[in-house]
Amino acid sequence: MIGAAALQGCAVMPPGVFADRASNVEMVQGPPVEDVVTAFDEALACLRGKVQPGITFAVGQIVDATGKESYADGATGKFVTQGAGEMVQSALFRAGVTVVNRRDPNIPIIETQWGIRDLQQQMPVNFYISGSVNSLDFIPGGGFSAQVGGVGPRYRQNRILIGLDLSMTDALTGRIVASVPLQKQIFSRETGASMGRFFGDTLVSLDMGGQEREAVHFALRQMLSFATFELLGQLMNASTFRPCSELVSPFHGTIGNTGTGDPEALQLARQRGAAAVAAQAPRPQQVAAQPQPAAEQQARPQAARSIEEQVRELANHAMVFGARAVAAAEESLAAETTDKAAQKAAEATELLRGAVQILQRAAELGLSGPEGDAVALVVERGISIVQQAQQDLARRMQAAPAAGPDAPAAPAAPQPDPEGPQPPRPGTPEAQRLGLDE
Repeated sequence: MIGAAALQGCAVMPPGVFADRASNVEMVQGPPVEDVVTAFDEALACLRGKVQPGITFAVGQIVDATGKESYADGATGKFVTQGAGEMVQSALFRAGVTVVNRRDPNIPIIETQWGIRDLQQQMPVNFYISGSVNSLDFIPGGGFSAQVGGVGPRYRQNRILIGLDLSMTDALTGRIVASVPLQKQIFSRETGASMGRFFGDTLVSLDMGGQEREAVHFALRQMLSFATFELLGQLMNASTFRPCSELVSPFHGTIGNTGTGDPEALQLARQRGAAAVAAQAPRPQQVAAQPQPAAEQQARPQAARSIEEQVRELANHAMVFGARAVAAAEESLAAETTDKAAQKAAEATELLRGAVQILQRAAELGLSGPEGDAVALVVERGISIVQQAQQDLARRMQAAPAAGPDAPAAPAAPQPDPEGPQPPRPGTPEAQRLGLDE
C-alpha cells in the first residue's frame, strides 16, 4: 500500500520535477482559448446602425491614475491593467460605429516620412474618448472562525473598490459632450473547515477550504464596456437609445444620473467636421500647382487609372465642394450687408453646382456604400442651406427699395468670387483628369 501511495504521489507532481534537463517537459493544457464576452455585449451590438457611418470615433489616453503598485510577495507591479484604451476601442467596434486607430500613429507617420503615404488622406476624428482609472481602495473585510473539540468552520470576506471616469470630447471644438463616472466593488471571500484530534498518542489534523474572487481586470473590462455604451447613449435621442438600454440587466450595471449628454452633438459634429475639412483642404488651383512626388509624375494616364482610384478622388472632391458650399451659404446668411450676402450666395451656388456634377460622375462610376452615403449627406445639406441663402438674399433685395428714395440701388445679380475656390470647368485639364468631360 505504501508503494501505491508513492506512485500516486508521483502522478500528481508537476511535469517538470523529475524530467531530464535535456528533454522538453510535457506542457499542461488548461481550458481552451475563447472570445471575451461581457454582460454588455448585447446592448453594444444593439447600437449597430443607429450612429451614422460618417461620424468617426477614436480612443485617446485612458491612464492608470491609481498609483497602486506592489512588488513584494510575488506581485508583478501594477494592480490595474495598462490596456484600458484597447478595451474601449473593442467596445466601440462591437457597437458598430466607425472607429479610427489613434492608439499607435507610428506606422502612418513613418510611411509619410518615406513618401509612400499622405497623412491628409487619413480620416479625421469627430469624437474621442479619454479618461482614467483613478481609484483603487482595499476595503477591510471581516470573518469568523469557531471550533468545538478541535472541529469547526471559518469564513472571511473583503472587497476592492475600483472607479473610473471617461469623457467623450468633440475633436473640433474640444468641448466635452458626454461624461460617465463609474465604480464597482469587487467581492472576495474564503471558506473552510478544520479538524484536529488525538487518536491515542497520534495527532490527526485535517484542513480544507477554498477562495473565490472576481477577476479584477475582467471586472474593469465590463466597466469600460458599460461606460462606452453610456457615452454613446448620451449622444443619441432617448427614444433611439432606450430599446438598447433595456437590454442591460440592473444586476450587471445601472446608472441613475445621465444628464451630462448632448443629443445634438452628432449632428453638429458632422456639419462642423465637414466644414473644417473643407476649410483646411487646398484649393483645386493649388492642388494642380503643387509639385507631385516622382512616383505620381510617372503615373499612368487617366484612361489607365483604376476605377477605384477615380471614384475615391471624385468622392473627395465632391465632399470638399459640398462642405465649402455649406460654409459659404452660412456666411451669406450671417452677412451684415446685402452685397456680401450676394457674393457668398453666388459662391455657394457655384460650389454646389460643382459638387453635384462631381457626385453624379462618381455615382456613374460606382460610388456607393457608406462612403457614398457620407458624400450624398454633405451634398444634400449643401442643397438645403444654399436654398435658404438664396431665399434670404431675395428677401433682402426686395426689402432694399423700402428704405427710401435715397437708399442705394439693390445689388446686381450675384456673381462668383473670382478669387474664391471654383469647381473644375468643362474642357480644363482638371475636369479632364477627373473624367467630367467624358
